[in-house]
Parts: sequence; structure tokens; C-alpha cells
Amino acid sequence: QGCTTAIACASLLTVELQNKTVAEAAHINAEYLSKQLGGLPPATQHAAQLAADALAQLLAKLKAR
Repeated sequence: QGCTTAIACASLLTVELQNKTVAEAAHINAEYLSKQLGGLPPATQHAAQLAADALAQLLAKLKAR
């Protein structure tokens, strides 16, 4: 269960991260995820932002190592 759009964005993010370097992954943002999903309406754009924020946190933790 959960927000269908958030699940789709998180799923897309996992696919997009495969075989990418950390530097390449850093270019993935909410706008990119939205476009890859055909353009999210404003009411669900936050789902792409949640996935992008999670990625940013992951990248920050990797950088801190």
C-alpha cells in the first residue's frame, strides 16, 4: 500500500541507479524522474521530490565516508 506515484518514483530511481557512478547518480533529480514517468501533475510532483531527497541523503552519506 501507499502512494502509487511515490512507489513509481522510487522504483524508477532504483532502475536509474543501476550501473551509475556516484557522480552520475548526483544528476538525478525530481524533474528528471517526473519527465521519465511522462510528466507528473503538480498534485503528485511531491512524490518525485521524495525520491530525489532520499537519493540526496544517500549521496551525502556516501560522500561523508
